Amino acid sequence: MNSVIEHINKVCQDVRLQSLERLSFKQLVAKTRISFKKYEFDISVKTKKDKNLSRDEFYVNAYYDPEEDEQGETPIEVIIHHNFNNNEQFNKEHITEFLIEIFDAVVHEYKHRYQSIKRHYIQYIDPVESPFEDYLADPDELDAYALSIAIELTRTIGAQRAKRNLGRISVLSKMRQGSRYISPNLRAYIAHFGLSSVTKNLAKKVYKHLNTLDKGHLFV
Repeated sequence: MNSVIEHINKVCQDVRLQSLERLSFKQLVAKTRISFKKYEFDISVKTKKDKNLSRDEFYVNAYYDPEEDEQGETPIEVIIHHNFNNNEQFNKEHITEFLIEIFDAVVHEYKHRYQSIKRHYIQYIDPVESPFEDYLADPDELDAYALSIAIELTRTIGAQRAKRNLGRISVLSKMRQGSRYISPNLRAYIAHFGLSSVTKNLAKKVYKHLNTLDKGHLFV
């Protein structure tokens, strides 16, 4: 995974380097699409306006489709949910926050793509058709979220400190950096499962990813 993570990081760095002081939301999305194409990623980047969100709120969802992948179609779709005007101005800090969301979402879906290719595109569990707890406990999701958590922890407190605290995973899940959890995905798992066989398995996988991740390839 380190190779693809390195290239996703290059996409995000490329967008940030093109962004001087400020960019409109429309320009930022356009530059993100162009940079993915520049680095030969077959990814669809879309936006969806949600009037239920506040004017300064957004989140990113991404999806991997093994059938599209097997047929040579665009396999990964990234959707930015927002309530911005197209001319909404993003400063450097907001641009970085936006690109971190994009980076994390795309890395997560590429993990699923590698899982799918390894087993010849057999569909993994579908969260739409399954209870959310079953979706989170599925081996594919557990491994992909373990990677996402390892990235979040490396970015916020560093891999070594994270490994030292994994034995107290419940305490680790409550740690914050400013007003935010150091790993929102870890917090979500503990909130759903508490200390259980699922989260013990998760901790082992997070530890493995912390050992193999190349910090230099993470977008921060």
